[in-house]
Amino acid sequence: MKKFFIAGTSLVFLQSPFAQASSELTSIIRSYDDGETQVVSPSVDVTGTAYHDQLKIGAGWASDIVSSASVDVRSFGSKGQNSRIADRRVEYDLNTELTIPDGTLSAAYIQSDENDYHSKLVSAGGSREFFSKNTVLGFTFSNGQDTIEQSGAPTFHQAMNNQGYSISLTQVLSRVSLINFLYDFRVESGYDASPYRRAIFLDTGGNATTQSENHPLTRNRNAFAVKYNWYSESMRTAFSTTDRLYYDSWGVFSHTLEEKINHDFGKHFNAAFIVRAYQQLQASFYKPYYDSGSPGPFWTGNKTLASFNSYLVGIRPTIKFSDDFSIYLKYEWYTDIYKNTVDPGNLTDVKNGKLVQITASVVGLGMGAKF
Repeated sequence: MKKFFIAGTSLVFLQSPFAQASSELTSIIRSYDDGETQVVSPSVDVTGTAYHDQLKIGAGWASDIVSSASVDVRSFGSKGQNSRIADRRVEYDLNTELTIPDGTLSAAYIQSDENDYHSKLVSAGGSREFFSKNTVLGFTFSNGQDTIEQSGAPTFHQAMNNQGYSISLTQVLSRVSLINFLYDFRVESGYDASPYRRAIFLDTGGNATTQSENHPLTRNRNAFAVKYNWYSESMRTAFSTTDRLYYDSWGVFSHTLEEKINHDFGKHFNAAFIVRAYQQLQASFYKPYYDSGSPGPFWTGNKTLASFNSYLVGIRPTIKFSDDFSIYLKYEWYTDIYKNTVDPGNLTDVKNGKLVQITASVVGLGMGAKF
């Protein structure tokens, strides 16, 4: 059973030395433990506004401290069954948004660094309002550059570039409902694999060996989503329904259905409920293990490219003590059920290995305060 604990605080400063400015500070700590991998993730975000809130400027810092002895690490790590890895990732981001007549303009920069992976991303976008603000068109462009290295191999140095394009249309249907359409397109080129993950090969005698992943050098990703929001005044309940389709040039296809319900039980208490179902069809070249004689042009050890179903249910109750102070609890349960991915174990009983199934729980505690 995986466990994921979240604790956070939020401070909002309504007054500022500048008459037309305000600022907000948010911090959160996440702790993840599934019995094999432990991650501690502190983060801090600062946001300020000026010029009658027309200009927003934000900055953030986050870190992931990872210790893992997962199935992949135990099977393919250099120390064998008792191997364990430790790593730390640090991320910085800057963002700004300017309100202009009938719209907004925005820009952001994100940099992430760890021992063997470095990433930089720049994005720009905006929105335009039409028909008395009942229709909003949004757009975003991003460009990223990643550098991949391998611990213990100083000569290993690979690059991966990506560009993203997003467009959205939001339409107000009535006083209590709206619909949103979103399309994302992302192009990845370069080294799109892991230097540590390995594919399993079997010879005619059933003997298992491994090789480093060999993925295509380009990947085009497409995602289309429709989201419908509706509020029932008589029930004091908000409904949000999302339907998302995804397809990429590697042959991966997925479908996500999600329903969120937020109900006000009174002035000081409300609860949000979520149900999500996800289904994925595998990449065209994915196999749990490959034929050593004729493996094909590509091979992978990445189980996220396999066929699997995922289900999630969750609840988030919130107690609002006043307009300035509230606390919330969060619990989510989900499971990933893989259809053809086996636990490689010690590579001697691959054909008899059991199918992988991941079950996890997410527990969170948060607080919001205004000063």
